[in-house]
Amino acid sequence: MIAIASTLSIVFATVSIVSAGILAYLAAVDGGRTRQVDGAAKFRQHLAALSDDSRAHLRQQLRDSGRPGKSV
Repeated sequence: MIAIASTLSIVFATVSIVSAGILAYLAAVDGGRTRQVDGAAKFRQHLAALSDDSRAHLRQQLRDSGRPGKSV
């Protein structure tokens, strides 16, 4: 019984260590944070994909949110 428990403990420890290593590798490869420039480029891509009416509505919302004294 003790031999089975110790074998299972070793297997569990091995699986845990391998999983932690894979997670650390994936976190390192991910590249970290996105830059603000990347976000602006993505916003422009999404804006370009909208229809003319939707684009006009979004521009109006942006203009309205930039006015002083107006709360969002």
